[in-house]
Amino acid sequence: MAFLGFTSIVVVLHQGSGNPLSPFQVLITKLFTELGLMATVFAMLAPTLAICGMSENYVWRTASAIMLAVLVPWLVTYPFRRKVAAPGQKWPIRRYVLNTIGTLAVIALCVNVAGSPINPNPAPLAFATVFVLSYASVSFFWTYALFLHE
Repeated sequence: MAFLGFTSIVVVLHQGSGNPLSPFQVLITKLFTELGLMATVFAMLAPTLAICGMSENYVWRTASAIMLAVLVPWLVTYPFRRKVAAPGQKWPIRRYVLNTIGTLAVIALCVNVAGSPINPNPAPLAFATVFVLSYASVSFFWTYALFLHE
């Protein structure tokens, strides 16, 4: 959520200087908003399901399924949204690395939902949440200067 709050301040300061946001800056603002909200929801999802009285096995499976329903469409659509917002930019190598790690998170969540070959557990949920936070951190530090200078 810190990324979201800090991004809001930077956007207000940037627009206050009389400069409109470029399509890429709008995309980056959406990126931090989406990732901040995803990380927050992912972190609270399993404890919330557990408080509702679900058995442990179903908590991990249900939380994994919900996370998949959010994470997969985001991972699939973000490259296309970036291409539209910044058509002249090459896809940075760090994005390939991050998307590969995201694919591993998706596979781990799928294994958790299936309950095979391992029993459902909290590790894939933690891995996916850390992935989202890492994606936000890397994106923030690599685009912050560009965000301010465009």
